[in-house]
Amino acid sequence: MIIRMPNALPNSLCNQRLLTAVASLCLTVTLGQANAAESPYRLNEQLNLSDGFDVSLIHRSRFENIADNVQPGASKNDQVYVMRTLLDMQYQNEQFISQLELADMRQEFADSDSIISTATVNSLDILQATIGYKFDPEGNTTLRFGRFTEDWGSRRMMARNRFRNTINAFDGAVLHTRLAGGAELKAMATQTVTRLPSDRQSLLDNEQQSDRSYDSRRFYGVHLALPALLDSLPAEFYYYAMREKDTADTQTRNRRLNTLGFRLRAMPEAGQFDFEIESMLQTGTQRSSASPLDQIDLDHQAYFQFLSVGYSFPVPSGLRMTFEFDYASGDENPFDDASGRFDSMYGPTAFEFGVVGLYNFFNRSNLASPGVRLTADLSPTVDIMMLYRHLWLAEARDSWGRTGIQDVTGTSGDYLGQHLQLRVRWDIIPGNVAMESGAIIHETADLTNKDPRYAYAGLTFTF
Repeated sequence: MIIRMPNALPNSLCNQRLLTAVASLCLTVTLGQANAAESPYRLNEQLNLSDGFDVSLIHRSRFENIADNVQPGASKNDQVYVMRTLLDMQYQNEQFISQLELADMRQEFADSDSIISTATVNSLDILQATIGYKFDPEGNTTLRFGRFTEDWGSRRMMARNRFRNTINAFDGAVLHTRLAGGAELKAMATQTVTRLPSDRQSLLDNEQQSDRSYDSRRFYGVHLALPALLDSLPAEFYYYAMREKDTADTQTRNRRLNTLGFRLRAMPEAGQFDFEIESMLQTGTQRSSASPLDQIDLDHQAYFQFLSVGYSFPVPSGLRMTFEFDYASGDENPFDDASGRFDSMYGPTAFEFGVVGLYNFFNRSNLASPGVRLTADLSPTVDIMMLYRHLWLAEARDSWGRTGIQDVTGTSGDYLGQHLQLRVRWDIIPGNVAMESGAIIHETADLTNKDPRYAYAGLTFTF
């Protein structure tokens, strides 16, 4: 079954640049600064909508630059300007709910040898389109049908992308229900949405084509969150299933993967230590590629472990230090009939291993990485984060993250180097205009002699 969403707007409008829209947003913010000083400027208030309607608009623009890129086949020095505009419209009438969210995600300045994919560009299309029903007036149980995006748990397996320019979406049904004692159960049965077009020239030209989903790519999940399990510690238990098959319309890796996991944590408090533990076991079968000539199903067994221990200092800045360790299994032997490389499905990695975009080296596959993170509020509107990590391949013969760099002999070594990141966020007009900028220095080793330097700066307008 193929699900196609209609074009949100005519193609002629889709091909227009967003510079005029950005300028209009800036002007709107300037005119609304007086109101923003007291409370954020919101479209709902200005449009004077009827009860039950809610409209919001978010636009983000970000410039990225990278020097000494390690990605094979990519420009050594590169830059890109990415833009994301989200128009979200919701309506609720007693227990009936509906939502339509349009998204336009584009780029400028990318070259023919830039690292560009559907993670960068997805011109004007429908990101969410759902109808739903609340089975009780308090909304303890809600069922939605259609196209949707959501964050689940730690966001390591299922999430709505934040830093990445484009956003994962799913077609299907999702259920939320609150249980006794504050527990929450989520369940979903979906087809993953394929962002289109996917060829390089169309992405460089920001061409528009309606996204679609196929019944050959199905994704299921169940997630249970308990507010207090052991000594009043929040806990989560979950199961995800990926089911793929080749059809006349799609070629896949025929992933038939099952992932079981749990998460236990102590919440941060001033003057107290906290911790987080998350563990996942993944089993099933998959093929080594999506090629139609690849007909060998590999036995798959992989796992992921995360551990952090933090301390929140009792100071006005909320200074917090966290020691972190991530381990994602790799494939020990690339030539046998088994697969051991962990697959984190639809979980973003920016909050753990550095931002994505032009700097897009790591994911939760074949990686062992300890690190230390510092966060602090320099003022009520400015916060910073610093992250320092060392990184190794879990298996020396498997490939490095998203780069595809691999030495199948393993003789090159397994040390990937050290990563130093700084991020600054500033709420210029709280609730309306925010700035985020950052930089990463990565000193590599073993597999490459390049030392990437990455920097970005962006503005987000919220109405």
